[in-house]
Amino acid sequence: MRITRVAIVVWLGAVAMVAAQTPAPQTEKPTETYQKAMKDINVANMSLRADVPAKNYEAIAKSAGILKAGFQQSLDFWTAKKVEDATNFAKNAVKAATDLETAAKASNEEGVAAAARAVSGSCQVCHMAHRQRMPDGSYEIK
Repeated sequence: MRITRVAIVVWLGAVAMVAAQTPAPQTEKPTETYQKAMKDINVANMSLRADVPAKNYEAIAKSAGILKAGFQQSLDFWTAKKVEDATNFAKNAVKAATDLETAAKASNEEGVAAAARAVSGSCQVCHMAHRQRMPDGSYEIK
């Protein structure tokens, strides 16, 4: 019994030492250009939530253009940083926005619905992998 307690205490001490030596994930403040792109993407995405069900293809095409430009900014950012998964996420997002724009211009309801789902899904995967919420409520890149 005493040996078990000693083993547990030693194990907990070792875990604490490893945790203390493990550096916190490095984060960085996003550039103004990157922040603007993310904000523009958010606004366009919010517009889609109303415009897709309403089948407002002109507004959808406009939002898709904004999304495409914002995702291209993201692609340029991650490509320069040489972060492979984020670069791929951004490439997929640019493609989804392009598909959305094409479908909206053709008034293709099914194409718009599929591309809109792809666009909104592309945000979440990248944010989960590369966005860190800070104690003040802001976000930084990890």
